[in-house]
Amino acid sequence: MAGLQVIGAGLGRTGTLSMKLALEELGFNPCHHMAEVMLVHTDRNHMLKKIYQEEDNIDAIKELFGGYVAAVDYPGCMFYEEFMKINPDAKVVLTVRDSPEAWAKSARETIFMLNTVQSWLKRKVMIFVQVALNPRVYWIQQMMVKVHGVAPSEPKTDLAQMYTDWNKRVIETVAAEKLLIFNVKEGWKPLCDFLGVPVPDTPFPRVNSTANFKEMMSARVKKKMGVLLLKFVLVVSIGAGAAVLLTHFG
Repeated sequence: MAGLQVIGAGLGRTGTLSMKLALEELGFNPCHHMAEVMLVHTDRNHMLKKIYQEEDNIDAIKELFGGYVAAVDYPGCMFYEEFMKINPDAKVVLTVRDSPEAWAKSARETIFMLNTVQSWLKRKVMIFVQVALNPRVYWIQQMMVKVHGVAPSEPKTDLAQMYTDWNKRVIETVAAEKLLIFNVKEGWKPLCDFLGVPVPDTPFPRVNSTANFKEMMSARVKKKMGVLLLKFVLVVSIGAGAAVLLTHFG
């Protein structure tokens, strides 16, 4: 992972998917993002558990992010300090929203939707669905609790404060000359100036709005629940068949 050149320290829902596409267009390709966990390098996801459970986890981090020249979004943003140690010449981009409240609203409606669920039963069902969609997400959630000191999906957690605390931490721990605080609304110029690359002629990517996220997740949930239902029916059918055979021949 010695080739990591751009470290995204901004939390999810700060334009990180737009940032991934922008960085890749600028030549920092491939760029790690949560999408890689869900869709691309699923063969590496076992490392998430190892990273969470082991104190000396630098080798596991190197393996999980090996081959990437940039990283944004969860889970990578949680390891920005480890990335800086491994790649001391890398530049850090802290993607931000217009305000902590704007970020909290977006996060509640998407990645941390459990933050608004008060019903214990409904929360358990939704957690089951999340884990069923991708069991490795569980370990990312556990890492979030360890890194942030709070559980983002708990109703009692003040997400706006969590966001503020995180940004403050990044600003205090990254040398000013190595850090760009960036809102994707600013477009190409500040990002390209910081990275020392030409400004493209194409528009800056604008993807993964809250509405897009909800639509995508709804489709994934329906597909996964259909598969789970089929497996459940098969298990029940096999079990019922075995019971009939045992009753008949037992």
